[in-house]
Amino acid sequence: MFKHIMIPVDLRLSDPVPKALQLAINLARQEAAQLTLVNVYGEVASDAPEGQEATKMLADLARDIGEGLGREVDGIAVYSTDIAAEVDKILAVTAQDIDADLVVVGSHAPRLLDHIFTSHAGHLALHSKASVFVVR
Repeated sequence: MFKHIMIPVDLRLSDPVPKALQLAINLARQEAAQLTLVNVYGEVASDAPEGQEATKMLADLARDIGEGLGREVDGIAVYSTDIAAEVDKILAVTAQDIDADLVVVGSHAPRLLDHIFTSHAGHLALHSKASVFVVR
């Protein structure tokens, strides 16, 4: 059913989106699908890994997941000058660029501002050409 699954990961978290990540791994295993991790990093999030550090952390995470899956997992680190303003578009464009047919994304329970501004997961669901599986 799915051939290429993309999952955004936040390397600022000690355990990046564990529920969504585990679901993506399980789906990739069941579907024999390619799995790609995507991290958006930049200057705004001061506590986030940057540049080579972000790329290395993502490569290590992809390698560890790939060992568990028994096949290679890709990791893409994308630089942004303003993560808050650009992350939604970057994720939608990246999903299209890598030809992902499913994006698994972690989200939080809706808050007041989510009724005014869409969440990252909500933006992906509205604007991505791929199917989007939102995990809370």
